[in-house]
Amino acid sequence: MKDASRDSPIDAPRERLVSLDAFRGFVIASMLLVNMTWGESDWGTGAFRWLSLQLAHVPWNDPTQGATFTDLVFPWFLFIMGAAIPLSLRSGRGRSRSAGARLLQATRRGAVIYLLGVLVTMAGAWSSQPMAWTDLLRWNILQIIGAAYVCATAVSLLPRWAWWACIGAVLASKAAIMTGSDPDALRSTLAAAGLEPRGDGPAGRSTFVHFDDLKRYLNREHIDASASPWDRRVLGWFGMLQQVLPATSIALLGALAIDRLLVAGGRRVRAAMEVAGAGLVACALAWLMSAGYEANGGGLLGPLTVPMSKWLFSTPYCLLSAGTGAVVLSLCYLVVDVAGWKRLAWPWRVWGVNALALYVGAELSFKLVFSRWLARVRFLRAAI
Repeated sequence: MKDASRDSPIDAPRERLVSLDAFRGFVIASMLLVNMTWGESDWGTGAFRWLSLQLAHVPWNDPTQGATFTDLVFPWFLFIMGAAIPLSLRSGRGRSRSAGARLLQATRRGAVIYLLGVLVTMAGAWSSQPMAWTDLLRWNILQIIGAAYVCATAVSLLPRWAWWACIGAVLASKAAIMTGSDPDALRSTLAAAGLEPRGDGPAGRSTFVHFDDLKRYLNREHIDASASPWDRRVLGWFGMLQQVLPATSIALLGALAIDRLLVAGGRRVRAAMEVAGAGLVACALAWLMSAGYEANGGGLLGPLTVPMSKWLFSTPYCLLSAGTGAVVLSLCYLVVDVAGWKRLAWPWRVWGVNALALYVGAELSFKLVFSRWLARVRFLRAAI
């Protein structure tokens, strides 16, 4: 594997990029906020109701499409994770290591994040079901982050054209699979396993029922777990690549954004505006691909219309996530690193440099302590 970063003229900054830490801190604080307000975010009327609904996901597993502020928090973290990769590869010990050593280090770090995700996932069910080896194959937020981190680092060691080629291939393939797979074959395969379609309406291309069937097929839900646990668990684990690879593309777009800012030299304002402009173009493309989507199929692009869906990790959703992430990162960079208003970033930076510890600690605390405390309080209220 060629180590493209060694041939790069870019010199990594001697200090951490404060704006990136601040953005990460804002994202992790937002994660904790939306988790604490889960199920309590539909109040008021008019603008107040719209603001409150930004603290809840667009309903998953139904024909609804779109994205709220909450739906963008997780992919923004992926975007920031990818933006940090070029910095880590070009600074400190990372710069002196070979490409193989860098990839090995990234694999170890990704494995730690993945296993922390397994721990967090198991914590929510430890008292209701016994542990099994298959728990290692259960996907959740941290598991996707760990896998995407390894994939994005591997691609980051290649020349820049390979970054663009990977992003384009993944996002184009995701859209093509969603709109081009045979709906009748999917439905018959799932029906043979006793899985009924979810939702009403036809199952033709570009319909919600078809997209849902495709997701269940890729995750191997049609395979009987008791008859063939290996196929159901292991192949189903690989089936989640249909979300891991789009997540990797978001991370790589973050790497490209920070790459442009690092080569800015004395034209930092211009570079930031270019990154923000590219982000707006990505948002426009996301709108074009998903505009007018209807659950029964169709939209502005007819059968090629793809919904804006986090649940499906669709191409428009990835473009919107990376596009808005690029705009926010550019604004942070202009205010904090260019204008020098670093005091404004200090509270967020404290959260940003401890993001993983804060998230894991909060999730474990909620699942092991607070959720049970809340359950007892509700029980006592019901008894009274």
